[in-house]
Amino acid sequence: MKKLFLLLLMVGAGLTTQAQKTWEQLGTEVFPDIYHVATELGKQTDKVVAKGSAISITTSKGTVTLEQRRDKTKPENIKHYEYFLLSSTGKEIPLRQMNAHRTLEKFQLKLLQLKESLAENQDKNVEELLDSLF
Repeated sequence: MKKLFLLLLMVGAGLTTQAQKTWEQLGTEVFPDIYHVATELGKQTDKVVAKGSAISITTSKGTVTLEQRRDKTKPENIKHYEYFLLSSTGKEIPLRQMNAHRTLEKFQLKLLQLKESLAENQDKNVEELLDSLF
C-alpha cells in the first residue's frame, strides 16, 4: 500500500512539474510569437493592434483582446502570467491553463491565416477577411 501511495505521489508531482513548464512556455515562447505576428499585421492594417501586453482584433462584431498580465500573487523573480479575454462589451474572461492554451493557439492560427490571406489578396477588404476567420 505504501508503494502504491509513493508511486501515485511521484506521478502527481511529475504532472504538476510538467503543467508548470507548459504554463511558463505560454509566457516565454507562445505569446511573444503571437505578439510578433500581430505587430507585423498591425503595420498592414488598423484592424489588428499589438500594444503593451495585449493583442486586439477588430471585426464587424466588435473587438476581442487577448491580454497577458503578470500574476501578482507569485514572487517577482517568477515570471508567471495570467491571460484574459476581453470583449468590446466590457466582458473580461479569465483564462485557466487549458483555455489559455486553446485561445492562444486559436489567436495564432487566425493571425497567421490573416497574414497569409493579406499576402495573397492585398487589395481585398481586411474586415471581410477577419469576419470570415472569426
